[in-house]
Amino acid sequence: MHGRAQEDVLLTAQECASRIGLSIRALRLYEQQGLISPRRTSKQWRLYGSTEIARLNEILVLKSLGLTLRDISKLLRGHPTDLVQTLTSSGTL
Repeated sequence: MHGRAQEDVLLTAQECASRIGLSIRALRLYEQQGLISPRRTSKQWRLYGSTEIARLNEILVLKSLGLTLRDISKLLRGHPTDLVQTLTSSGTL
């Protein structure tokens, strides 16, 4: 260790989408929904770091459980959500 924090590796939208298995369109949709907030370069290119990648993995897990983006948004923003009810109505439970 060199005594400084490990620097965050930043990925372009294409690199992030390829690594996670999403489309760039999905990344933009998640951003529009307020689920992720990628950093921007001076030319407004999106950059995805470890925080965004972790959030995208959370989103994918919740989607695999049958949650809608609306439900995921409420859950990740800390709004009270009846997760059992949501999963029951989606047919997961």
